[in-house]
Amino acid sequence: MRGKSGAVVALFMGTVIVAMGVIVTLAVPRSVDGHAAVVADSATTADRSAADDRYPDVDPLATTPTPRWSADMSDIAGLRTPDTTRVPTVLAADRQIVVGGPTSASVTELMAFDAADGRQLWPETSAFRAETCALSRDGRLACLRRGSAPSTVDLGFIAVGTGAVTATKSFEIADGPQDPTLASAGNGFLVTSRRFVETEAVYAATLNWFSSDGSRSWVQRPPVGLSDPELSESGNVVAVSDYKRGARVYALDSGTVLYDSARDLEPHGGPGGSAIIQVAVARPGFAVSILTSARTTTVYDDSGTLRGAIDGVVLPFAPSGSEGDLIPVTGTDVDNRQAIGAASLETLEVVALTAFAGSLLGTELLGEQYVAGSETTGSNSEEWVVLDLDKPQSATTMAAGNNRLLAFDGVRAVFADRFGSNYGVPKMVAYELSSGREVWTLGNPDGEREYRFVGPYLFQVITGVAGESGSLRLLDAKP
Repeated sequence: MRGKSGAVVALFMGTVIVAMGVIVTLAVPRSVDGHAAVVADSATTADRSAADDRYPDVDPLATTPTPRWSADMSDIAGLRTPDTTRVPTVLAADRQIVVGGPTSASVTELMAFDAADGRQLWPETSAFRAETCALSRDGRLACLRRGSAPSTVDLGFIAVGTGAVTATKSFEIADGPQDPTLASAGNGFLVTSRRFVETEAVYAATLNWFSSDGSRSWVQRPPVGLSDPELSESGNVVAVSDYKRGARVYALDSGTVLYDSARDLEPHGGPGGSAIIQVAVARPGFAVSILTSARTTTVYDDSGTLRGAIDGVVLPFAPSGSEGDLIPVTGTDVDNRQAIGAASLETLEVVALTAFAGSLLGTELLGEQYVAGSETTGSNSEEWVVLDLDKPQSATTMAAGNNRLLAFDGVRAVFADRFGSNYGVPKMVAYELSSGREVWTLGNPDGEREYRFVGPYLFQVITGVAGESGSLRLLDAKP
């Protein structure tokens, strides 16, 4: 499950080569959150209000991040003795609290910290030992751990203010080689587990959703091969899809099936036939593209009701879930050059579509501001085309190496070695997307994998050595 902004842009961690691509702009008027934004062939576009939400992943990081606060693991109640086998971990964070603590043998002893100053918020560590945690949209905390049997897990609901366990749900999952995942899912939590189907060499998923207080739940087992959920919390929808096998879309709070691609794929030979299907979820609902000779994207609202179609464009490969009204799209111009852009699920209109000389491997929407597409240029090198939706008449191209986007703050994107561990990376570099300018670099490429984004914040994890306890640091940028 990817981040909500579609974070898959790559950049080389050294010199960025910036040039102006060959572009042609095709666009129509639209409205963004009630603000008129006219995109035309001229260089003038209506300014967006500063209050417009561009759905960034993280807090602004305009300058090199430095510690806001640090929490020593030996200061946590019950863990006064330094122990280098315990690795500091952050499992969940929002703008009020940070949940983490020392981890040993994959299980973390949980403490909550005030996000503003690092104060411990609980009198002692929680009785629930967790492998992963999430904070729901309505501010509640749940944590997950393996159960007593290999095919079971325990989901603990923990009071944010005290750390007390208010409820525990034990249930069966699809037992496989991958650990189950836990994610915020509206006013609730989504647990995704997968088992490997050897006869088809794909995964079969089980989706378990629980309301944030644990009082309601549903379970769905999508068709085999549909195993990677994308969700929009604001849209109350979650989709699972495979470009050849099909797609299902569910209501997030009820598990109701809103869309099944089986009927749409029948004319094309059914699942595994000639058609390619892509699904994008967003605040107004979801969109479906069935790639044949036609270039049309069909739009549905959040109840699964057909609203209409956006002609001339289709969804890119595996688009990420969005909390806004825009989706990334691709198309071609009159000269059959590939184009990237965005369309609105509110107005059913193309916001901007910019063509360039080249062939894209992927296209992603970053917030409500940028569309980025990657192109392989040979010798394992990549170039990325970045389109600013406020200035679609020009696209910035950047030479990139094998790196991945970790976070987007609305203006800048932060990148690291794409092979970095989920538990952190040793070095990060931030670039301003509008210009390609490097803004800051953080870390030591020869050091530990100690930097990690969780929720809206960047953390540094320092592992204890030589008998010293480890520590957590929340990093931010000075205004």
